Amino acid sequence: MKNDLLKLVRWFCLRLTYNDLASVVPMLHEVLTGSRKDIDLKPEVDRPLNYRHFRVDPTLPLTQSPSPKEPRRDWRQIQKEQMEKTGKRIEIVRRRKGSAVPPEKCTCQHCGAPVRYLYLNNGKCASQVKCKICEKTSPTDKPRRESKAKFWCPHCGYALFRWKEDGICTAYKCPNQKCPAYLRNLGALTPEENQMRQAGNTSQFKLHYLFREYHFASEELPRARMEGSPVDLNRIHNNLHTVGLCLTLTVSFGLSARMSAQAMKHLFGISISHQTVINYANASARHLSNFVDENSPKPAGPCGADETYIKVNGITRYTWFIISKIRRAICGWNLSETRGTAPALGLIYNCYGPPDNPVCESGELITDGLPSYDSAVTAYNTEAVKHGNFSVLNKRTVIGLKNLDPESETYREYKQLVERLNRTYKFHTRPRAGFKDFDGAVALTTLFVAYYNFMRPHGSLKKRPPVELDCLKDKPLHPDPWVELLRQAA
Repeated sequence: MKNDLLKLVRWFCLRLTYNDLASVVPMLHEVLTGSRKDIDLKPEVDRPLNYRHFRVDPTLPLTQSPSPKEPRRDWRQIQKEQMEKTGKRIEIVRRRKGSAVPPEKCTCQHCGAPVRYLYLNNGKCASQVKCKICEKTSPTDKPRRESKAKFWCPHCGYALFRWKEDGICTAYKCPNQKCPAYLRNLGALTPEENQMRQAGNTSQFKLHYLFREYHFASEELPRARMEGSPVDLNRIHNNLHTVGLCLTLTVSFGLSARMSAQAMKHLFGISISHQTVINYANASARHLSNFVDENSPKPAGPCGADETYIKVNGITRYTWFIISKIRRAICGWNLSETRGTAPALGLIYNCYGPPDNPVCESGELITDGLPSYDSAVTAYNTEAVKHGNFSVLNKRTVIGLKNLDPESETYREYKQLVERLNRTYKFHTRPRAGFKDFDGAVALTTLFVAYYNFMRPHGSLKKRPPVELDCLKDKPLHPDPWVELLRQAA
């Protein structure tokens, strides 16, 4: 709704000059205060209880027909078996003079017997023939073409038809009016909602089973990582110890670049500019990017996922995290310009690996009510089934701040865990007061994940970091851990 209003305001302003807009504003103020009686506002309408929100059915469709046809047997083989069993051949149809004859090119659709073994089975209608070979009936006209359906409803077995299609996904829908899922959703409607349906407002409720097939290639998924840096750490004027001091101040202690430069000068007598601090951070992030991904732990047990916003050049962008409750470690992360399905799926790929070769046998992901997670999990599971991997990812949803349903009450702690991670992330990003470019946000997030997983002491882990690296065990004092990580990533 917020985006729709923004589009309306832009459309409005494109058609008005400054003077026209200045005249409209007092009129709008009169409408809001109620002093203008000739203009009415749109009345507030409460949405019905079962209003059709965008959501994805967690049950995957069938990829094969639930009632496969019997394998076709050739009429010659049946004739041969009959001969071996009884010593007699099945004779052709002996027709009476003047009797109706099936069309010359008609054949049995079950065994392929020619017309000489077929006779009309329903009198003058002449629409059905019976075969003397297999004793089954077939239509006299052209046999029905084979179904091209890709998916079948998991509730009733009906073939799903292609309902809608765009560049991202294809939506399939079950047409069966007697489908158990349809009847269950129909029975859950309130009397008021049934009246709305009878009035023609059927599109406001999701009653039929729906499935969306997403068209994402793994190499096309947006997964934000550092790809280059204008600074080469092997050719800087200062040593790695100085770089480690900069990372300690700007990442570990969460200072801004300018305050880090001042601290370097007044604490250690090293004069560098704030831009140099930023350059060192970006170069270090590029240097550590692959090392962080390679040493991130595999998701163990239920994991919490959430996204939080950041500002890049004054525009809202989003950071995604998946955290494990057992190890308290960040198992997957991503940055994106939107909260759509593609970045959510990129986050899942980063955490659980590609569907054809996942990093764990099964997974359980706890998220909020953002529909992008539903779509991403469905797309991931569908791809996993295609590759013969039936250990799909299970998703749990925690809605709102209060436990209004059993699932939210059971998995609330995982939502609180990832929200606490977001607050820690905000502490390290807030001093930046926003980022000038997207690469700066990716760089700081890369370094934050490295610090959180490998160096930050966690209270629930007896002051140990979530991921204990052997190379850092004898380096408790900063900036030694940063220097060692840079050396290990070389």
